[in-house]
Amino acid sequence: MFTPAFRRFVWAGCALFAAAGTPACTLFGAVGEGMVEGGGTLAAKTRDEHPGPQRFDIAVPSKGYAYLGLFTGDKHRFNMGFNEKGLFLARSTSGSLPRKERLALPRFFKHRLSATDWIMQHYASVDEVLAHREVFVEPVNYLLADRTKIAVVEVMPGGQTTVRITEHGTAAHTNHFIEPESEALNQNIGSSSARRLERIRELLAAAPKPLKITDMAAMTRDRHDGPVRSIWRTGTKPDGVQTLAAIAVSLPSSGNPSLNLTWRTEQFPRHGLARLQRCARRFQNGHCPLPKEMFRYRKPSLIRFKKGPPIQKEIRRPSGLRVMKQTAGIS
Repeated sequence: MFTPAFRRFVWAGCALFAAAGTPACTLFGAVGEGMVEGGGTLAAKTRDEHPGPQRFDIAVPSKGYAYLGLFTGDKHRFNMGFNEKGLFLARSTSGSLPRKERLALPRFFKHRLSATDWIMQHYASVDEVLAHREVFVEPVNYLLADRTKIAVVEVMPGGQTTVRITEHGTAAHTNHFIEPESEALNQNIGSSSARRLERIRELLAAAPKPLKITDMAAMTRDRHDGPVRSIWRTGTKPDGVQTLAAIAVSLPSSGNPSLNLTWRTEQFPRHGLARLQRCARRFQNGHCPLPKEMFRYRKPSLIRFKKGPPIQKEIRRPSGLRVMKQTAGIS
């Protein structure tokens, strides 16, 4: 017979292993007069994964809206950012469901576009996305935002959704179901997901109001709870799950959006920044007002990096999608 103390030891070890090995992200935002400096919306996300290909790019489809942000994986799927209409999107894994079960479920794929790319190309506001819920197929969590509201959408197995809309206040989500209609579906809530949700809610509640984009960016770099359970996760081994990038976006009531990117690599290449700025200036004479000052790169000063070779991948792009060839190395 195992003693209660031994059982607690085994349970704690399994929970730590699950927290250390599961891809995870933290989504959060604030919206409304008095909550956000100057009004409008702030939204942010950290991307936690095993090191792999990621690019910060601008996509210009032959039809639909242009969009900017982080593209990840060998297939260059859109992960987080916003489009020319000021619609922000970020999503996180439903890590409380077993990975094998999640991967066996249907996924949205239309005209060779994933759900995130489809949303960015076709919809201009939170309300437009919510009017087309057929895009919500695979079990993930979304944070959608525009200048007036934030929607946190949980997609459950089978495509059913929960939607929580915030028009004045803050919102946050991590990697497990948190709404009354969905929480019974949690099979294993990782200790990292639970603690990161608690921590980001603490930070949002305690921060002086109104909030600024720099406040949101600072929250993405919070390391209060160690290498595995912090919002900015350094991880326990070089090839393990860790925070690879973070985005904070300002969508003001009027004027152009701005963006703060934290990049877990060596210094972002200067030539890459210049190319992105040139591309943004070209957009301005059409219908995509993306100012060059939106490109604000910051490397966390408390994190040590080992220089690694750039990851060069041949990207297979969806039909009609033109993306700049900028690759960053993952350390």
